[in-house]
Amino acid sequence: MYITPTPSPLTPHEAALRLARTKKGLAWLDGGLTHGREGRFSFVGTGPTEVRTVAAGQDARLCLAELGAPQPIEAQLGELAGAISPEDVPRWIGRLSYQALEAIGPRADEQMSGLPGLQFAKYDALYAFDHEATRGFVVGDDRPTCERLLSRLAAAPEDALQFEVGMIATTAARAHCAAIERALAHIREGDIYQINLARCFEGSFTGSALGLFLRMRDESPVPLGLYLESGAQALLGCSMERFLRFRRSDGSLWTSPIKGTLKRSGEDDAEAQRLRADPKEHAEHAMIVDLMRNDLGRVAHYGSVEVAELMAVLPFAGLSHLVSTVCARAPRDLGLDTLLHATFPPGSVTGTPKRRAMEIIAALEPFSRGVYTGAYGFIDRLGGLSLAVAIRTAATDGRAGSVRYFAGGGIVEASDAQRETAETELKAQVFTRAIRR
Repeated sequence: MYITPTPSPLTPHEAALRLARTKKGLAWLDGGLTHGREGRFSFVGTGPTEVRTVAAGQDARLCLAELGAPQPIEAQLGELAGAISPEDVPRWIGRLSYQALEAIGPRADEQMSGLPGLQFAKYDALYAFDHEATRGFVVGDDRPTCERLLSRLAAAPEDALQFEVGMIATTAARAHCAAIERALAHIREGDIYQINLARCFEGSFTGSALGLFLRMRDESPVPLGLYLESGAQALLGCSMERFLRFRRSDGSLWTSPIKGTLKRSGEDDAEAQRLRADPKEHAEHAMIVDLMRNDLGRVAHYGSVEVAELMAVLPFAGLSHLVSTVCARAPRDLGLDTLLHATFPPGSVTGTPKRRAMEIIAALEPFSRGVYTGAYGFIDRLGGLSLAVAIRTAATDGRAGSVRYFAGGGIVEASDAQRETAETELKAQVFTRAIRR
């Protein structure tokens, strides 16, 4: 791995605008330190050297095993040797759809046809920005790959960022309330304990997907953002939820599920107390923490799973969330296929028991989720994994001329259908405000 400084420092935003002009396949892992938890580094790249795709409905585990095969420790060379660890540097950037590993429900094949279940692109060099040290540099396979990227960073910035979104069609509030009532009946019958149900916001789209992402980014700065182009499609992620981080150097493994939401009104301390004390939000969160402990326990060393932080309240743009962190130790040679088979899709956006919740989701939601509530992120240069839950995420399709965004929430026995439906409107504001500006 070779590291070299840029002639002049660039923000990730500036780097993305310059690389958007030079080649296709722009990838931007958008960080930014938030609450001291995530997002120390941002990465921007373009022109992937290889793209691996697994169609929806096909088994993605073999591909995951290959992409995440343990890699030897790489030597660090160049002027900034030691500025960043190889396991913090992406090798493959991509995403997994909600049904990437297991298609459930009668609509899975027909509505997801043509959409990849898994897609990861390989980058031989990336622009990296360290938000903690406030400096930028290029990191890549060797000096020539870094120099090629440096030359692309000298390009004029992209300025064609206009876009238009037509009238948005939304899952009707009445229909969503009815779905919640049916889910509550399942809960009362003991079929499930919790379930996540979503609404779809869809409209026509023309113009720059990057322009829309920049608007969404302004509305909701997060530590785990992503902009990723693949042909005529683009994924625009504004997630703040850590799904998985696995580091091969020491086998450390952790997840930070979010469950519990409250609109911010400017009194964060008082609101944090209210959120923690809310019986419905407390129950919702506790069940997901227990589910994630169980999921990590399937692959972790016996006795290593622990809750490192329970029910922290973190304020983001417009909303505060309950967040816990569950940690574990796993074998350093753990296969990513094995890890994701045990944990995917994220428990916070499915329910418990997970498989039965997914079956009910398929019956109650009149759409396929696609990437929504799947995951996106990167496989690092040592074969480790960094994934965010794909929430607050839009997907544009240039061929179809469309954009889709989803917003959902967890349902437990104490849930009120009207309140839960109103919460989806709050969560959709990162998208609805961005398209109205």
